[in-house]
Amino acid sequence: MELARPQRNRIHLDVSVPHDEALRRIEAALAAGGRLLSAARAPAFWVLADGEGNEACVSTWQGRDG
Repeated sequence: MELARPQRNRIHLDVSVPHDEALRRIEAALAAGGRLLSAARAPAFWVLADGEGNEACVSTWQGRDG
């Protein structure tokens, strides 16, 4: 977008990956300038954000109930 928007979460993505790929994807996102917001529900999902605060969850099937 041409103009920065100060609103939180103008976009939110959930990305499901194989459990053995999750940490590699998270490391790549962090290396690209992302931030880890929460790992409280790992390995079910981790919450990351970009430089503008837009959130994305990297999720796996592990650690989920039922």
